[in-house]
Amino acid sequence: MNSNHAQDLRRILSENKFLTLPGVYDCLSAKIAEEAGFSALFLSGGALAYSVLGRPDFGFLGLSEFGTAIQHIVSSCNLPLLADADNGFGNAIQAANTGAMYEQLGAAGLQIDDKVLPAVHPARDEIIDWELMGPKIQAVRSSVSKEFVIVFRTCADLYGFGIDEAIRRINLARECGADYAYIDGIKSMEELTKVSRQAEIPLMVNLNEKGYVGGNVPAEQVKALNYSIGLFPISSMLAASQGMIEVLSTLADQGSTLGVRSKMTDPPTRIHRMMGQFSLIEKYAPYYHE
Repeated sequence: MNSNHAQDLRRILSENKFLTLPGVYDCLSAKIAEEAGFSALFLSGGALAYSVLGRPDFGFLGLSEFGTAIQHIVSSCNLPLLADADNGFGNAIQAANTGAMYEQLGAAGLQIDDKVLPAVHPARDEIIDWELMGPKIQAVRSSVSKEFVIVFRTCADLYGFGIDEAIRRINLARECGADYAYIDGIKSMEELTKVSRQAEIPLMVNLNEKGYVGGNVPAEQVKALNYSIGLFPISSMLAASQGMIEVLSTLADQGSTLGVRSKMTDPPTRIHRMMGQFSLIEKYAPYYHE
């Protein structure tokens, strides 16, 4: 484990005009992303909820589940990890504790948002009043090192409060100590451009495949608008689930995987090597004088 992950993430961000950030949700996805050549990782709360609890991203996850995932990923991977923290798991007191715990566990930074979670009404999406949200960001900033990266995500545009309110919030977030921010739910090229022009804080953009930007705007066009980070939060989870659906459906139907070997890691030793199976044997076998 690298104890300077926060410093590493800041260095990587300063060296890259645009950083592509893949979402991961466990050690396997993190190590595959590392081998693929990424410089940093993002722990996706949505993907974590699916993989750990088998439930939607409705606030079922708590600090302990996120903490365990951070600890496992950081201990098995050398890349800095930016971790989802939902809305901080409470008020400013809990948000400060979340920031401190994330840093102690080895996260390089966190993402905190203004979504009311769990929702007060199951069918109604709401955002936290700014008078209650701003203090959370300030509390996180005061509880972590100056290197620790804070990203603020607003759902104002996503939930119908408008792009102007979303821009107002990300600019206020900077005053509260956030380093980066992103507006979820951008619906057009006009909104994407307006955000890039009016933001007073470095920007991340959600390139989730189901969203407008990720589904319609080429990456080069996004980069040209001076966004700093391109987030792909659930790409790895969608790829893994599709692979498992195809392989397991075939196995259930045909009783064999012969027809879907191209969907599987071949040879399996590639994964064994990635997990350190051979290097550990090579390192420790000489301890036994036989």
